[in-house]
Amino acid sequence: MQGLYGYFNRNLRGRKGQSGFTLIELLVVVTILGVLAAIVTLSLVGLTSNAQAKACEQEYKTVQAGLDAYMAYFDVSTVTAAGPTSNMATPVVLYNAGGTPTFVRNSPTNFAYTWDAFGRVTAIGPGATSGPVPAGCVVSG
Repeated sequence: MQGLYGYFNRNLRGRKGQSGFTLIELLVVVTILGVLAAIVTLSLVGLTSNAQAKACEQEYKTVQAGLDAYMAYFDVSTVTAAGPTSNMATPVVLYNAGGTPTFVRNSPTNFAYTWDAFGRVTAIGPGATSGPVPAGCVVSG
């Protein structure tokens, strides 16, 4: 056992009797880790705002498809236009209500939508609980 201890004692000790890392080595490692953490954090911040815009855009497409399905189901060419103060379920019922089919989904949308008499969504506004509309979420014609 003495031979193994002597081997470790001779070979695992640093040069010139050093038994650990120097302050400079530790500072370099900490600095490198800090830079890497900053890069990762900054890249993730952009991903969340992009994801919010994509989710808003997908919801807009779902609402537009729901309006189209509503008009096709009831065989109408016009619907009651929804203004900025209108609730989506008030002018056109796109949710389960009174035996009608679900044209969008069973839960309310996050944002408020405005559409014209021909069933085209014209604007997206902030909902009651959603906060502002993300910058990348726009109505596409």
